Amino acid sequence: MDLRICNIIKLGDNLEIKLEDVKGVGPQNIKYFRNHGIWSTYDLVLHVPKTYEDFSITSIDELHHKQSITLKTKVETPLRMIRGGKTERIIFRVKVFHQLLDVVVFGRGYLLKQINLHDEIILKGTYDLYRESINASSVTLSEKQTEIKPIYGIENLHDKSVSNIVKTVFDEQLVSIYETLPKEIVTSKNWMSRKDAYHMLHLPKDFSDIEKARQRLKYEEAFFLQLKLISKQPKFHERPPKAYDIQKVKDFIQTIPYELTSDQKNAVNDIFRDFKKNHSTYRLIQGDVGSGKTMVSMIAILAIITAGEQVSFMAPTELLAKQHFQTFTMMLKDVRIALLTGKTKDKETLKKQIEHHEIDLVIGTHALIEEDVKFAKLGFIVIDEQHKFGVKTREELILKSSSKDVLYLTATPIPRTLALIEYGNQHVSIIREKPKSRQVIQTRYITKPTISEMYDMMYSAIIRKEHIFLVVPAITSSKVSDNIETVYESISAEFKVPIFVLHGKLTQEEKDRMMDHFIYTPGSIMIATTMIEVGIDIPTATLMGIYSAESFGLSQLHQLRGRVGRGNLPSFCYLISEKEDIERLETLSKTDDGFKLAEYDLIERGPGDFLGSLQSGYIDFKFLSLLTDEKILLEAQKDAETLISKPDFKTHPDYRYLNKFMTDTMKI
Repeated sequence: MDLRICNIIKLGDNLEIKLEDVKGVGPQNIKYFRNHGIWSTYDLVLHVPKTYEDFSITSIDELHHKQSITLKTKVETPLRMIRGGKTERIIFRVKVFHQLLDVVVFGRGYLLKQINLHDEIILKGTYDLYRESINASSVTLSEKQTEIKPIYGIENLHDKSVSNIVKTVFDEQLVSIYETLPKEIVTSKNWMSRKDAYHMLHLPKDFSDIEKARQRLKYEEAFFLQLKLISKQPKFHERPPKAYDIQKVKDFIQTIPYELTSDQKNAVNDIFRDFKKNHSTYRLIQGDVGSGKTMVSMIAILAIITAGEQVSFMAPTELLAKQHFQTFTMMLKDVRIALLTGKTKDKETLKKQIEHHEIDLVIGTHALIEEDVKFAKLGFIVIDEQHKFGVKTREELILKSSSKDVLYLTATPIPRTLALIEYGNQHVSIIREKPKSRQVIQTRYITKPTISEMYDMMYSAIIRKEHIFLVVPAITSSKVSDNIETVYESISAEFKVPIFVLHGKLTQEEKDRMMDHFIYTPGSIMIATTMIEVGIDIPTATLMGIYSAESFGLSQLHQLRGRVGRGNLPSFCYLISEKEDIERLETLSKTDDGFKLAEYDLIERGPGDFLGSLQSGYIDFKFLSLLTDEKILLEAQKDAETLISKPDFKTHPDYRYLNKFMTDTMKI
């Protein structure tokens, strides 16, 4: 469901005139409008300009890598001539929506005499996202008065013609734009009316009009998004505060062989504040690869066990469940821990032990949701890499708990605003720091002709009896030259060592056997698809090569890279690509901050890569930016929560349409 509130909420009798009844709209124009879904004056008003001539953007987050842009800006640093190489170039800086960008102009030395510091200029060129610069094709002094010309991008229709039709619609009052925000919010924030906002976007007098209108409509989208989220949030269940033994928890923390990072401590404190509440809670721990999420969850799990309750820990793969079982068994020596997967022997005996509370912590896979797995007193649920499970699977496990307290873990770096959208601001803890013992993974971008550099490092790793991962985008495909078959052929011809293969067409038994053989064969190579993205923790894995790296998003490349460097050994990742993707892949080689990389992906690939579980209506915004508008989202969240907490919210006629919106949302 789209967030265009006007299509959801109908207040009174909307005045919508067919476009054919508007002066100046002929039969041919009607055809072009309808091709863009514009049938009425109401549809037309909602079809706001995409850009404005000479001002192609209205916020920095709208820029895409390699995008051609034209904008009006001011020179912030003196122009400098750089000589060297084949062509001389001029460089200077400009400010674009409070952010300084470098400008590079090749060849035009005459600009040194024409353009001065603080001059207003019209700048045309190509935006480089990763270098935060503009490669300029034209730099001219701005005129004193510049007419603002809306650009609609409606095929076969001149923008001036569309503007004239829109002006007629407003002048002759051929459309009604009703207010959707509550009166008290519009008044308290001194927002312009919704009608005025759309009028300003179509017929602006200056660019401050455009910015004010966009801010108002951004807030509107954020406000209704928050109402939608509130209506979808899990219902809290009353329960007494968790009666954990804090001294036992503190004693355990002293046994951890390293000091917790500040982010880990903050996450632990967030969880324990949840435990002290008198109702169930849910929390997302979002931590970069190798940041120590598992240890945070272990501290929380121990606390619940000291309170006399059971814990279930669900992992997406049997391999990951086994690794967690080994880790928890080693660290929590006095806790009764069991592993429950599809391969567990004597399941019936184990299920009886769980039901009679002879087991404190059950670590497992989907097997945990089986109907005959019953707990005596399940007080806490941890779900690792929660996005790997369907909503139904998660809910089935949560239903087994009386208190419904849940902790979600993810190593997928989700931009903070997207995490906020799915979980709400009060339920997200972020771990950015990594333990000091972790070494930075040396990442290099190479091409096929220089692949011998990676081969040399592979030979060295094999001599040291370390493990190597080689990742390909497909099992076999005519679309990509790098796949399981082709890479296996080239690697087996080069290296006379054990080579293992892992991909989705193998049975689960074959996958487990292949991984076990790899782990217990030092100095071996694993060729795999992206199924190794999560759940592989081999301290002696020190080298990864990713073929056709341009096929992957930066966040996924970062996740894959995180499969090496799990111990204290120097580790390397090679990005192999033949396509023009140098800037993007070099970005990965310069940073190991998964959250920063996620923001790049959000700009380039859109939010669908991060929140596939969300309905598109949650993220289909016309004005709101998930990258830069966190402040607006938080403001709208606070206002929405305040409004629905009013005693008369359910009964007051002014809120009738808001209640209907939330009720309809719950049905979807």
